[in-house]
Amino acid sequence: MINFILQIIAAYFVGYTCSICVQTPPRQIYRASVIAATGWLVYLICLDFLTLEVGGATYIASLAIAGMSQWFSRRYNQPVTVFFIPGFYTLVPGGGMYRTALYLIQSDYSRGLSELATTMFTALAIALAVFTADTVIDILRRQREFEKKIRNWRK
Repeated sequence: MINFILQIIAAYFVGYTCSICVQTPPRQIYRASVIAATGWLVYLICLDFLTLEVGGATYIASLAIAGMSQWFSRRYNQPVTVFFIPGFYTLVPGGGMYRTALYLIQSDYSRGLSELATTMFTALAIALAVFTADTVIDILRRQREFEKKIRNWRK
């Protein structure tokens, strides 16, 4: 349990550090860090308690990060990338790419290709989650606009 809490705290500080590195506006650093920690929390819950595979856990955590980033960007009038980049920093499979290159350089092709497949699946899960969240939010926005037009038309 203590490991669980330490990982969430570490994810917050990773988001905080990444926010500083990408020059997030100072008032948004805390919020971007909360998104990163929340995304990692969802990832850990999916892995440990729901016993999902890495790809599924990454997809669900990415959905949470993308949804929160979209909401925060509209709430605080900031570009969504202000929250996206620090939020996804903890999920990006950089370690997987490192291990892929390491195994391939060491001529361990079976492990290298296995690691490459896992890494690509993780990256695909992140991209698919961002696309899904953006599409759902766009559909909801268009529906609200349409309902508003219908109400105005009936008057």
